[in-house]
Amino acid sequence: MNISVLGLGYIGLPTAAMLAQAGHVVYGYDVNGALLEELRAGRVSIGEPEVRALTQAAIGTGHLLVRDVVPRADAYIVCVPTPTVGNRPDLRCVEDAAARIAAVAPRGSMIVLESTVPPRTTERLFEAAFASAGKPIDEMYLAHCPERVLPGAIVHELRNNARIVGGRRPEDARVVRKLYESFCKGDITETDCVTAELSKVVENTYRDVNIAFANELALLAEELGVDVWETIALANRHPRVNILAPGPGVGGHCIPVDPHFLSNANPFVTELIQTARRVNHRMPYRIAHRVCEFLRGDVVGKKVAIFGAAYKRDVDDARESPALDIFALLRERGIETTMYDPLVRSCGVPLASSTQEALREADVLVIATDHTQFASLEPAEVMALMRGRAIVDARRMLDADRWRRAGFDLYVLGEKPPVAAARAAVA
Repeated sequence: MNISVLGLGYIGLPTAAMLAQAGHVVYGYDVNGALLEELRAGRVSIGEPEVRALTQAAIGTGHLLVRDVVPRADAYIVCVPTPTVGNRPDLRCVEDAAARIAAVAPRGSMIVLESTVPPRTTERLFEAAFASAGKPIDEMYLAHCPERVLPGAIVHELRNNARIVGGRRPEDARVVRKLYESFCKGDITETDCVTAELSKVVENTYRDVNIAFANELALLAEELGVDVWETIALANRHPRVNILAPGPGVGGHCIPVDPHFLSNANPFVTELIQTARRVNHRMPYRIAHRVCEFLRGDVVGKKVAIFGAAYKRDVDDARESPALDIFALLRERGIETTMYDPLVRSCGVPLASSTQEALREADVLVIATDHTQFASLEPAEVMALMRGRAIVDARRMLDADRWRRAGFDLYVLGEKPPVAAARAAVA
């Protein structure tokens, strides 16, 4: 088949490459002209190593081609961003893609929206676009097939994860399913558009609510003077309990965004979802507050080093990362703040080039992301670089006993904060 993929980002690019490797002729389109030129030259600088290798191989076959405009094709797959602005869904990219497809799509085309959207979006936007183009939507096969991937394993998950195909009509789902069977080994379930849209948003909202519960438990445990990590581990021994880990907040392009797609659909029946979102949104403030406790509120001439810009362990993705919120909050308080991440290349804030640069003369170290590389930090080497002896471990990554024996005063999220010891350490 001839397939046009609109949006060559984290999902669109590997999807296009996988379709090309499956034998389809794929036309990749993106509004980012610089990205298109890079791909034309055979260079792939975005995505994970496996994504880059897959894309270069697909380009080499001649089946993955880059286009400046959306061409006529047998099928169209839309993988464009759907962010929120002021906690409200911003669907302009989907609207633009729908208009471009409606202008060129021949009768009988398949149209698939993979971007995460609020329920009832797929049918509404594409019906409107085709009506504006003077074409009957009934002559097309329209479906929503939400992506489900784990950053760090995108290629494997695109190939092996179960998928949902939600059709505007049952025959739409059946036709689109055949396309996905050409490259997806996972189970593929057919349903309607709205159910598919809701299912994807519910998956990420569930995780947001679960993490918010864990974060509330962490703060409560601090007040009670118990270890929340032990508490959660014991509770999870129950066969029907699975509490996730607390942390400094949640990030990425899904979990902090998708709940708003539900709460905006009906704010009067989504109180739990809205509360969970507030709990997780406030966690960076909690971490910044703990830093200020170590500094006793005296920020003049003080420096904080933040380790980790990515929103989760061992990925290079800093989108919506709580680490960036912590950085901004400390800067707002007048604290000199540096950030170091061995994987993230760009995140909108200055990044130190090394652990040494970030730690030099720092009064407090914040572990905001639990990259595996940070586990090799040595207390003696860190102590030789830092001016202070305070660490805020928002991920419970460090061996607390080892670092305390070395002379550091450690706050670990979910433990009772040793405020008195912290003040003595900085003084």
